[in-house]
Amino acid sequence: MAKNILRFFHKNNEERREPEIYGTYGLPSNDYRPKPQNPANPNKAKKPTPQEAKKWMESIDYLLEDPKGRAHFSKYLKKQLASENFDFWTAVTELKKQNPRGDKLKKETREIFENYISLDAKFPVNINAKLRTGIEQMIEEPNTEMFDDAQRYVYRLMKDGPYMNFIQDAQIQTLMGGKG
Repeated sequence: MAKNILRFFHKNNEERREPEIYGTYGLPSNDYRPKPQNPANPNKAKKPTPQEAKKWMESIDYLLEDPKGRAHFSKYLKKQLASENFDFWTAVTELKKQNPRGDKLKKETREIFENYISLDAKFPVNINAKLRTGIEQMIEEPNTEMFDDAQRYVYRLMKDGPYMNFIQDAQIQTLMGGKG
């Protein structure tokens, strides 16, 4: 797991490169929430094999590396009315992957800030005041790393809370057994 976290934040050849594992989430231009995995039916995530579902039980990293895992985790969180931390994590991952510059960077970081970080955010994430203030101070001169501490914090919250509930959920247990 530590390798995956380090791999996620390392730079490669003078460029920031995110691992290929974070899927193909597109970002809507006016709302930094990830698009559903299956646009034809946003409530239907592709069914994993029992082996894939069992792999998700080993680590949150395996879950987040797998597009099917992310889709099922997102669906579970939405059902629990608790998807904002995952959506923020995904939006920041996409921001880094796109690596925008100039006005586009300002626009995209402002959208993430307004949707997840500001005091009157549409989908507030669970971060402390110190992290919020640090991001707020960088919003006028943003960079793609400005959300890193908050993203790590949210990752830990997901790992210790929703992820543990997710892997114990009856539907995931059924998928692991190959039933359903």
